Amino acid sequence: MKRVLALLVSAALMAAALTGCGSGGEDALVSRTAFPEFDEVDMEGTAVTSEIFADYDATIVNFWSNGCGSCIAEMPELEELYQELQERNINLIGVGTDSGESREQLDTAREILREKGVTYINISPDPEGAFYQDFVAELSTYPTTCIVDRAGNIVGADIVGNVKKQLDTVEARLDLILAEQDT
Repeated sequence: MKRVLALLVSAALMAAALTGCGSGGEDALVSRTAFPEFDEVDMEGTAVTSEIFADYDATIVNFWSNGCGSCIAEMPELEELYQELQERNINLIGVGTDSGESREQLDTAREILREKGVTYINISPDPEGAFYQDFVAELSTYPTTCIVDRAGNIVGADIVGNVKKQLDTVEARLDLILAEQDT
């Protein structure tokens, strides 16, 4: 019994040491990885590059596919979020992951966006390009969402699933990015 109690106390002390404010706090534990540079086109053929991140304090990037029902279902919610965030200089970009595979896939993606009333930029990545092959093709689940700062860094882990159900996580990351810019 004493051994179990000693192990529990040791574990509690270890946990306290690892989460203590002396380590730089929770913000220091949020990972940052570079979003890959890209030079793609949107669904209408207009060029969109990774330089777009510098125009906003933060950007939410949502990866979706034509065959993903939950991706399509959340589009009106994302549109609403996009409209709300614009006044805070926060952007939202969609990436139709399979829209560049064929003319038919592109037409399907365009129709989905039209039906759902989406006005935010949606990129149609070239499946032969580095952005698609090195990053998009590595995604295993849709929808997947990243929060990117103005320097082009993904802040925190990918958000998998419906964004609205995880707004607390989205807002916490946005708050972290905005707080860093204020300092």
